[in-house]
Amino acid sequence: MLIFSNTCQYAIKACIVLAEERGKTGIRDISEKIGTPTAFTSKILQHLVKKDLISSGKGKGGGFYMSEEQYEKLSIRDIYEHFEGKEVLESCLLGLKKCDGNRPCPIHHQAAEIKQKVVLMFQYKIKDLKDFGNVMM
Repeated sequence: MLIFSNTCQYAIKACIVLAEERGKTGIRDISEKIGTPTAFTSKILQHLVKKDLISSGKGKGGGFYMSEEQYEKLSIRDIYEHFEGKEVLESCLLGLKKCDGNRPCPIHHQAAEIKQKVVLMFQYKIKDLKDFGNVMM
């Protein structure tokens, strides 16, 4: 089953906060809102900045934010692939290298149905997720 690592979970939650705030947000505020350690959250967000998935400003009045383009385009898939890799959705859940539609493993067809739903979920933009629920806020 597809599982998000803690790092990926924190990154998605932090990006939802940035999508809600729509301005520069300090690391302490982000960490407090998502319930994560400040230092770890900062490292995660710096990874996203390096990949140009989000932006940051330094000094007084600095913080993390999303440009308009980042806000419009950032998806769950972008974050997931950055932290977990692209091969997860394409690989066999049993780890078999020769598993495919022509030579399926015992769970290939069931896994294919699940993967299709995950691919649909990954298309969601972070900006849309902020309206789907508020349990972490």
